[in-house]
Amino acid sequence: MSPQPSSGPPSDSAIEREAHAWARALATGAPTTEDGAAFKAWRAQSPAHERAWVDAVRAWRELGRAAQAYASTRPAAARRGAAEPDRRRRWLLAGGAGAFASLAVAGMLRPPLGLWPSWSEFNSDYRTATGEQRRVALDGQQLTLALNTQTSINVSTRDGAPEIELVSGEAAILATRSQPCAILAGAARIALANGDIELRRLDRGEVRLRCNAGQVELQHPGGKLALRTGQQVRYTADTLQAPSALAQDASDWRAGIVSFHDLPLAQAIEEINRYRPGRVVLMNDALARHRLSARYEVKDLDQAIVQIQQLYGASVRRVGDVVFLS
Repeated sequence: MSPQPSSGPPSDSAIEREAHAWARALATGAPTTEDGAAFKAWRAQSPAHERAWVDAVRAWRELGRAAQAYASTRPAAARRGAAEPDRRRRWLLAGGAGAFASLAVAGMLRPPLGLWPSWSEFNSDYRTATGEQRRVALDGQQLTLALNTQTSINVSTRDGAPEIELVSGEAAILATRSQPCAILAGAARIALANGDIELRRLDRGEVRLRCNAGQVELQHPGGKLALRTGQQVRYTADTLQAPSALAQDASDWRAGIVSFHDLPLAQAIEEINRYRPGRVVLMNDALARHRLSARYEVKDLDQAIVQIQQLYGASVRRVGDVVFLS
């Protein structure tokens, strides 16, 4: 599936062609993990390759929207095809446009294998890559954001106060304001004036809010509640749990540590993949049922792979920075 690179040092135009070939292959095909490793290696060759990829994503997004717009203007009868001999041609003009648009847009919104950030993440005001952590000061130093790995945040102003949206990932927010600012995360709106909170929003739609210091108010379709120091709450679009005591070591990431406490290995691997560039793929169901308790530095998560191999006799195979455990 991997597009073939040109021989010799590539020109800018050659890199652009390769980027579009990758976009087409990944958005409309069924990429394997090996394809993902090849794509990541291609993209990491130079800043020019990264720029070409970002441009290709934008172009494909616009192309998908244009195709959807075209398909939506076609009468239903024309989309079905008025006569049998014209059916293939009409599918290409109408149904094909809609199908292409769906593939193009879906590929950009829900990237296969998590190989690149979704479009909403690409467009965020602040974003961290895999393994990156970042601090951002806002509002004259009255707000400090600490972004964990694979995190995207938007910042705007409403009624003269900052409004922060956690698009994806995990962040800590430290506020020393006289008036509350608004924080959006999933289905809830959070008001924070003076305190230290952490928010985690991952793929399954659940959001976790921790209050390390101060007080925070949360407004959710399921009700309103106030969290005080030492409390946490979980919610989805449809559910709001009661507050509970803070989980052990959940803030270790702020010190560059990843902690596991009797966690199923499958879930531990998911967490490792948030921090480690590349991908760790668990190929063995029996292995996945083992449990892991350990602490690792974010910058040295390959040590976790070594320990899993030693503890459980796992077989390890590497393809670039993709690791298969079986």
